[in-house]
Amino acid sequence: MYQGINVLLIYPDFIEKHKNKRNLPGNYNEGLASISAVLKEGGHDVCLYHQTYMPDKNEFVQKVKDFKPDIIGIAIRTSALGFATQMTEWLDEEFPDIFVMAGMYHASLAPQEVIELRGVDAVCIGEGEYPCLDFVSYFAEFGRLDLEAESFWVKDLDGTVHKNPVRAYITDLDTLPFPDLDLFDYPNLYSNKLQHTAEVIVGRGCVYSCTYCANAELRNLYPEKSGYTRFRSPENAVQLLERVLEKDPKIKIFSFNDAILNVFEDWFYEFAELYKKRIGKKYVCNLRVELINEKMVKVLAESGCYLVTIGLENGNEELRTKYLKRTMKNDHIISVSHMLKNAGIIVNTYNIIGLPYETPALSLETIKLNAQMHTDNIIISYFYPYPQTKILEIAEEAGFIDVTISPDDPVRLRMPQYKRSDLIYFRYSFLKFIRKYRKVYKTLSGEKLENEINRLDSIILGEKHPRKLIGIFRRRTYRATVAVKRIASQYLPAVYKMLKGVRDKKASKG
Repeated sequence: MYQGINVLLIYPDFIEKHKNKRNLPGNYNEGLASISAVLKEGGHDVCLYHQTYMPDKNEFVQKVKDFKPDIIGIAIRTSALGFATQMTEWLDEEFPDIFVMAGMYHASLAPQEVIELRGVDAVCIGEGEYPCLDFVSYFAEFGRLDLEAESFWVKDLDGTVHKNPVRAYITDLDTLPFPDLDLFDYPNLYSNKLQHTAEVIVGRGCVYSCTYCANAELRNLYPEKSGYTRFRSPENAVQLLERVLEKDPKIKIFSFNDAILNVFEDWFYEFAELYKKRIGKKYVCNLRVELINEKMVKVLAESGCYLVTIGLENGNEELRTKYLKRTMKNDHIISVSHMLKNAGIIVNTYNIIGLPYETPALSLETIKLNAQMHTDNIIISYFYPYPQTKILEIAEEAGFIDVTISPDDPVRLRMPQYKRSDLIYFRYSFLKFIRKYRKVYKTLSGEKLENEINRLDSIILGEKHPRKLIGIFRRRTYRATVAVKRIASQYLPAVYKMLKGVRDKKASKG
């Protein structure tokens, strides 16, 4: 029988624009916490090197030495691939005798790219709890890597890569130990520290196949796909939340990071009833708009939901259907948003700008749909063509991918019908325009409404409108505002919480 060994998990938890900013709180990662729980249950010691900024080589090397690992695992997101690449090179230079395994979304979707990185000895594909336990335990017992480990691509000493099949996913999530909250400085994570909010996940997978999302491709890793979308039982999920409250009694809000909390109606209603009785805290969640009806809105409000986020992405039905595989109708989206707001629930939307075949006029449709929904807050992001996704294929076939684009450039496509400068203009004018159009929809009707909408459209889309200059100015203003908020959240957290509470209260009143 093997003796437990020391496993170091490295988590690059930052983005390009924050890579040099120290003292920022980090974010919770459910996958790492779950893997740690299983490894510890298997007798191993696990530590987390939680990076909220990019260290220099000396700092990185010293930190790794301090942890004294026998084996290292590094989490690789697509947006952090460059940072992870640098770190694995440092590991190879300074710790050539310590094996390094890589995992997370990018490793699962692009294993060939990751296994070729200098310093990476193995890549975990798909759900990693028990594959990692077997992999680490084999190493602990025999002192070498298991070349036939399920769910792993393993590099042999001669450079040969052994590509092993993916193990079946865990069908019953109740059999998993609860995530290892002790892995993180839990009370000082970003959401906890600033908003007394605990981020949790009670399910896995998604039944939908949106072309821009990695969920469908992760599902396709497995031969058996029919039951891939799973949840802990309502009882087990509530027990998890109770454990979180024991860990941090100051928690006031639960944020469910599940792809779609209401994907299974019967499960959701049973869970909501237990949540109301035994947890009784406010919560936020992601919902699928097609699955929301009056009964669900009532249950959401009664069980403590105060904010929902809906994936809107683009306001044009034809583009959504053809290129995103999202078939919801705008009239229904608007109706659902109004139902939620009438129940006192804040409505946020996810929006993407710069999609393949998008135009400035289509971006304006997204803005106007948000305005008609009376959206409270928007989350807007530039389109990113994630590896193995269907929309990446669409962009490649259209010739929109330019391999010479800097990895630091947020605008990933080059499309003749949508100039980069126009994308920046719309990205940083988005909220301003929503407010402008919302006011028009609220105050005018009939022919006057139509005339005013047409007037605004013609100004914004007009050839003489100085979009490039306005975009530059608004981007700088936005960055200055974000910097002020970051400083306030870091050094004046009480003021930050108060202002956020005032904003949310105003939003809930519509």
